[in-house]
Amino acid sequence: MKIFYSSLQKKHVIKKEVYNGKAHSYNDKVSRIDSILKAFKIAGNYEIVVPDILPYDALLSVHDEDYLKFLESAQNLKNDEIICPYVFPCDNRISRHEPFIPKRAGYYCFDAGTSLMNHTWSAAVASASAAYSAAMHTKKTGEATYALCRPPGHHASKNMFGGYCYLNNTAIAAKYLVRSGNVMIIDFDFHHGNGTQSIFYDSSDIFYLSIHAHPKIEYPYFTGFEDEIGIDDGVNYNLNIPLMPLCSPKEYFIALQKGIKKAFKIMDPDYIILSAGFDIEAGDPIGHFNMSIDDFYILGKELKLLNKPTIILQEGGYLVAELGKNVESFLNGFQS
Repeated sequence: MKIFYSSLQKKHVIKKEVYNGKAHSYNDKVSRIDSILKAFKIAGNYEIVVPDILPYDALLSVHDEDYLKFLESAQNLKNDEIICPYVFPCDNRISRHEPFIPKRAGYYCFDAGTSLMNHTWSAAVASASAAYSAAMHTKKTGEATYALCRPPGHHASKNMFGGYCYLNNTAIAAKYLVRSGNVMIIDFDFHHGNGTQSIFYDSSDIFYLSIHAHPKIEYPYFTGFEDEIGIDDGVNYNLNIPLMPLCSPKEYFIALQKGIKKAFKIMDPDYIILSAGFDIEAGDPIGHFNMSIDDFYILGKELKLLNKPTIILQEGGYLVAELGKNVESFLNGFQS
């Protein structure tokens, strides 16, 4: 299996985040990449491909131009300057005020835990490029691909960042693939992909299925409920499966299989994109499901049985010591 990844993705380095009014170590560490690459090196059966930078139009197919310009302008920050949004507009009638002013960063952000620095833009573009290149290869060959995306993407909407996400890698890949067929996104990150849902909420060309922790008690809190089924042309093309934290792997697999069966009754996709979050592992610092390394193998094997050209995009997974082994176990299951 080809692995798409660029070392530019390591340049985004944030040390602290704000959670519940307190400073904590940033969970989206560069060492997440190292853990995964180490596992691939030990396995020895993966080809790592450095992606070309994707065309700007691919970004515009998903994100608003003023939002992209805002993110790009963060390159003007000083080397030691970190911008953490902490003031947010509460009235959607408020007009934009250009150019970029750091203390207005909250205009484009929905949480206080996701920061910007001068290399955020280049790392996010490199991450999106990995997803785009993986989609191109799968479209061309039919082969499954994996993109080591970091920063992740599924919380980023058309014009907002948060949840460590700046550009929606999954949406960018889906917009490319949908030119030649229907796309189903299966998001198994611990947290609901509020950004991906919002981007495709009125679309019948792209089906979004998310299995995640219940937003009544877990981030992002405001989206991911079962009654969110889409609007306009997208009615019934959005399926949320919220589960209570600490559910058993058996409960998880039953709910996922039921959801996929329901989704396939509505759409027989030409492509599948997996928003692959490994924060569903037992012991993850911000995820509270109970999946083990063996469960990831089973999960990979189950999703392979869908028998569709598949692009696997890295989302969460913050237990660094185990992350690489879990990703490799999943890919082993998928290739079995």
